[in-house]
Amino acid sequence: MSTEISHVSCNNCSLDKICFPRGLSQDEINHISQIIKPKKTLQKGDYIFRENGEFKGVLAIRSGSSKVVTNDHHGNEHILNVLLPGELLGFDGLSDGKYHRSAIALETLSFCELPAQNMNDLFKNVPALTKELFRHSSEKMNLDKDFIILSKRPAEEKLAFFLISLSDRLKKRGFSASEFTLSLTRQEIGNHLGLALETVSRLFNRFQKDDLITVNSKQIKIKDISKLRAVFTFSE
Repeated sequence: MSTEISHVSCNNCSLDKICFPRGLSQDEINHISQIIKPKKTLQKGDYIFRENGEFKGVLAIRSGSSKVVTNDHHGNEHILNVLLPGELLGFDGLSDGKYHRSAIALETLSFCELPAQNMNDLFKNVPALTKELFRHSSEKMNLDKDFIILSKRPAEEKLAFFLISLSDRLKKRGFSASEFTLSLTRQEIGNHLGLALETVSRLFNRFQKDDLITVNSKQIKIKDISKLRAVFTFSE
């Protein structure tokens, strides 16, 4: 069950340099703040939006994390992406007015929304916003490209890249790059990376034995990030 809380303002948001307002003037930020819908909070397992659901707008995660999933013809869930604070989702609804993926909260999560009915007004009055949305979209495409390359790599490189990617993205958002909590279960990590649960568990144990990381349930501490980076060899 979702609950609405107080109106959010881009002016006092800690994510202002990586979210919607990056590179915008103060007047443009003020304009966006007047249109953004009140911040909402969801609990673990709640849907942010559902596949084939009506496009309501582009969303920005304020806190928590989300998985973006799709289901195959047999009803099996496939985890396409994991999104962190400051990252946007819902772009796929811009093309034809409906979402083509589902987004689910992995933990207590809050988000902001640029409503679909106001987007034409925003593009007209805040033209720099279009560039920012393209930037976010481009970053997502680059990450998707990395995962396509990664799909052909050995299992240890897949897990190393996953951990490094989380570390780098968390650092960019002002969080610790060396100590963090995994919001995905090991089964979900395997789903996301195309690995069996047993393989994921074996690799976590191996990385810990090699003194690259310390694992305590879902708590991860990267002990030697340069050696962990060296595990995967393809160009980023």
